[in-house]
Amino acid sequence: MSAASWLELFRGERAIFTIVLNLGIGLHAIDVFVIATVMPEVVAEIGGVAFYAWATMTYMVATIVGAACGGIVQVDLGPRRGYALGAVIFLIGTIGCALAPSMALMLVSRAVQGLGGGLIISQSISLVRRLFEDRLRTRVLALVSGVWGVAALVGPLVGGLFSTLDWWRSAFWSTTPVIVEFLLLAWLYLPLEPEGETRRVPRIPWRRLLLLATAVVAVGTAGVLSGRALPAALLVAAGLMLWLTMRLDASAAQPLFPTGALSLFRPVGSAYWLFLMTSITHTSIGVYLPLVMQVGHGLDPLAAGYFNAIFALSWTASAFITAGLPRRLLALAVLGGAGVTLVGLAALRLVIVDGMPLMVAIAVSSIGLGIGTCNLHLTAATMEAARKGEETLTASSIPTVRSLGIAIGSALAGLIANNAGLARGVDP
Repeated sequence: MSAASWLELFRGERAIFTIVLNLGIGLHAIDVFVIATVMPEVVAEIGGVAFYAWATMTYMVATIVGAACGGIVQVDLGPRRGYALGAVIFLIGTIGCALAPSMALMLVSRAVQGLGGGLIISQSISLVRRLFEDRLRTRVLALVSGVWGVAALVGPLVGGLFSTLDWWRSAFWSTTPVIVEFLLLAWLYLPLEPEGETRRVPRIPWRRLLLLATAVVAVGTAGVLSGRALPAALLVAAGLMLWLTMRLDASAAQPLFPTGALSLFRPVGSAYWLFLMTSITHTSIGVYLPLVMQVGHGLDPLAAGYFNAIFALSWTASAFITAGLPRRLLALAVLGGAGVTLVGLAALRLVIVDGMPLMVAIAVSSIGLGIGTCNLHLTAATMEAARKGEETLTASSIPTVRSLGIAIGSALAGLIANNAGLARGVDP
């Protein structure tokens, strides 16, 4: 595919669609980097260090609910009103984070943010399938990765500067104009009506969503409890609830996930397992790396925040570099990316405590390169592998699976960190 293919994304009607889709993803991406950078200052002011990872976990649990409802909202309201609803909810949550006087209210606000973010992200992925033909989807998805690269530069800069000045609340206020801009563009330019002729609105599967959310929260709760018996029981209960969720979904008239979503004998099922595992893998880095670099290596908030940026920029670079790979190399890209990720994780384990910051940066960049290569081509392949009649469901549930992995990963990271001593205070 020629280089001119990139320009097709910005020609005619596609241009505004490309801008709105990427701005929506950018809202979520910037928030991820802002919260990771300011959290050390947040717990220093309002307390709640034992719930450090919950700022990410509650956001992602709510994102799962929002993402699961995204397709339903789009069928009911259409892309324009559906996007606007997500933007308004996200704006309310952001303002709540800026005003939060305690960790409890911070977590509630993060949940509101996550609900809005999930609505936006799920609808974005669905619209990639609707608004862009097959030959352009890999380019669009690579561009989405580029937005993460921009967010990786902007997010730590915003969060780090305000944290250094002891104004972490202003980091949230500073993102509100972007949210308002997205809201206006979506309202003015996105299609008004849902795709297709039907206006039958599916019911929201509250029972399955509640089970899914409760399972993740159970893992997170296990991390803040003392003793062994009760945390172990919560972990077992969480596993059973996740299993029950998938069992109920498989027989539901309106499923959250496509047929065989976690079957290793189906292409989509195998892909979803990879999405889940890679999301769990990189979450502990996103949640705790800025704290480790500040407390363990003595860096200021701005410099520590940019270690997460290294990860995202590497992810973005690999997506752009490999976006034009021929189809015959798809399996190599997915498996090779996973292999590079594994090597990077092993290296990070060796240098995270006693290694120089440069060594940590190299290990983190390797992880980003691997996951970026794997996920880009995995997303495109998953859309192509969708069963007939499940194309929209398959596309819109990819963010749900990723969010589930991030939520589980942050809960497990919090469990490990608190048992290692973080719950007793932040010190080297």
